[in-house]
Amino acid sequence: MSTTGRTASGSSGVVETLGSAGFVRVVASRDGDSLAAVGLLGRAFGALGTPFQVSAVASRDAARERFDRVPEDDTALSVGVPTEDALSLDADGPRSVAAYDVVRRLAPDAADPALAIAGGLSTGWTPQGSVLDDADVSRRPGLGLPVADLADGLAHSTLLSGPFSGDEGMAGALLAELELPAELDDAAHRRLASRVALDVTEGAPPSAADALSRVLRPHVADAPVATLEGYADVLDTVARTDPGLGVAFALSHADHADVLDAWRNAATRSHAAVRAADPARYSGLVAVECPDADPGIVARLVRDFVADDPAALAVGDDTAALAVSDGDARDRLGDIVDAGTVGGTERVATTTNADDDLARVLAGGDR
Repeated sequence: MSTTGRTASGSSGVVETLGSAGFVRVVASRDGDSLAAVGLLGRAFGALGTPFQVSAVASRDAARERFDRVPEDDTALSVGVPTEDALSLDADGPRSVAAYDVVRRLAPDAADPALAIAGGLSTGWTPQGSVLDDADVSRRPGLGLPVADLADGLAHSTLLSGPFSGDEGMAGALLAELELPAELDDAAHRRLASRVALDVTEGAPPSAADALSRVLRPHVADAPVATLEGYADVLDTVARTDPGLGVAFALSHADHADVLDAWRNAATRSHAAVRAADPARYSGLVAVECPDADPGIVARLVRDFVADDPAALAVGDDTAALAVSDGDARDRLGDIVDAGTVGGTERVATTTNADDDLARVLAGGDR
């Protein structure tokens, strides 16, 4: 791979290297922030006429394998994957916001602040700085759902967990009870948000209120979905469950209906897993099984809306995920299993093929 890709540092070095690259091979983590960054960079490459390829990987070993296959003359770019073998999109905050800064200098017309903000929101980031100044964004009362149909949005949002989650019929019954007008005004949005807040926090740990706060008073902009919080939800969900479709979505190449169907299907499975979960407490975390759902989504929902502990482990058939409130989930999960099988983000780490290692840890629980 290109040696300039290995030695460039800082955003200026990234801009210089990508601006002169002949072919860029991007290896990205399977999360909403990384995919938003990929979408921004891909649009810049398109504007520059630079050919590129994107691989979304689930672990460090998978990333290393991809980097090893990059031809010598091509530039390798890492987005959200720890590596010393490639140019890296380093950032103190969201990678999507860092990518936006790079794209503004590479191809200003390709810079999409709404996509950058959505990627940042998927990490829990509060929109601020130049990317917010550049965006035509407003805020309104209510909930940050990705679709205008409230029953659909409530039932399938993976940012909330309440009695209506995963059940569009129950969501519709809640809306009928509220007797909201066909066209929601600010007062109607507030009534809905207040009722949902009661439903998702009743009997839930304090972390539920913190998670809820990230959905209230959503940001609205020119975007493929109704709110930027909803955009973040769809990006992160599809990144985890159908990364190929997620990359296409971030690049504006995917069919919108297919993306929303993938989001709904993943949400339905995840909420069913949370409802069916029989949490077991272990040292500093709770653990649940989710054979039919994405462990990353389930672990985050359990951490935020079910567990009194600050960490939740969700174990699927051949993958598992650890969601934490503090510290780096990747490091903590890497202490349990082979670190090479770990991927994901600081707050939600994933691992592949770790059944034996996890079984040894869980066997010592105080269930």
